[in-house]
Amino acid sequence: MVGQIYMLRFMRWEVVATFRRGSETWARLRCLDKRKRAWEVPVTFLEVMGKRLVS
Repeated sequence: MVGQIYMLRFMRWEVVATFRRGSETWARLRCLDKRKRAWEVPVTFLEVMGKRLVS
């Protein structure tokens, strides 16, 4: 999962880390297009958005 790139919010986001928060696995995303703050989302969100996987 680390290193995968998704197209979200019309920008490319790379998964830089995964971690556990409570009983759920989360992913930290880094924007590749602009200098945006890191974005933390549940891994289940990325699985639903799997169609937007770039690499």
